[in-house]
Amino acid sequence: MHAEPYKPPRLVHWTAGRPSGQQEAGRQGAGQGSATGFALTVDVEEWYHTCLVPEYVDPSRRPALREELDWLLPELLALLAEAGCRATFFVLGEVATRLPARVREVAAAGHEVASHGYLHLRAGERSVAQFREDVRRAKSELEELIGHRVVGFRAPEWSLRVASNPRLRVLSELGFSYDSSLAPVVGAGRWSNPCGPYTLSWADGGELAELPPLTFGGLLKLPAGSWPGRLAPPRWIARAARRRAARCGPAVMVFHPWEISDRPTPGHLAGFARFIHQTGRDGYRTKLSWLARALPWSPIEEHLPAPSGEQRRDTTTDSPLPAGEAA
Repeated sequence: MHAEPYKPPRLVHWTAGRPSGQQEAGRQGAGQGSATGFALTVDVEEWYHTCLVPEYVDPSRRPALREELDWLLPELLALLAEAGCRATFFVLGEVATRLPARVREVAAAGHEVASHGYLHLRAGERSVAQFREDVRRAKSELEELIGHRVVGFRAPEWSLRVASNPRLRVLSELGFSYDSSLAPVVGAGRWSNPCGPYTLSWADGGELAELPPLTFGGLLKLPAGSWPGRLAPPRWIARAARRRAARCGPAVMVFHPWEISDRPTPGHLAGFARFIHQTGRDGYRTKLSWLARALPWSPIEEHLPAPSGEQRRDTTTDSPLPAGEAA
């Protein structure tokens, strides 16, 4: 007896006020409610977690490498606290295993802890079963560390790529409320991917909200969270975020802890991996600090509706968010 072929989900696009089509359908869950605002996100991984260097991301092949997150995460938390904003931290599972106290500090500071998988391996290069086990392991470990449910996921290298990927259904089955991987850019995603948020809806009732990373540059769709964004004046990124939030929001900004390090990279990278890692890093800490103040950033989970009959977990701190500088 053959298993039924996988049926891709229907995409229900959001508007700036609410997800289009959902109210008429009378459904509740991911994809209903406010879809405006600005979400700041951090991919918590070491400088060597680049899929362009396979022996670095596979622990069984990894040479001895210097690590930075133990001191970078406190510096990053201080930067965000000074700016008065909060973020979603997509934590890699192997990092959480090594630095559990740092992950708890992130949660204690009022930030959302979400999952980046356990190992930094491309989703499409693993079977669906392998992907499921990796993600299940990471989710379980993070939830045990912070003491509450983890609802968000972002794939390493944003490698889920397209909405038809059956691994997205796995996320819904494992209890995630949203994903933030499907970038509308060439390489890390597909240029044809929607820029704004939408809900993936499967015929059996499963749902998953999708909140793509921010792009800028109009039809060029340059990623705001990689080397093009580091090279750009921060006012350009702030302007792109405002436009996204006004048209279909929320705007989802991405960065990595290693991007704020003013120290030289503590290991060897060559070729395209070095280009992506090094280009635009000089002075980026100052740019990010300005951008963190420019808009009222908050975690992704606060831009999602609470499931029917439940209240959204309050992650606010005692200090209100500032209105931010004008860009």
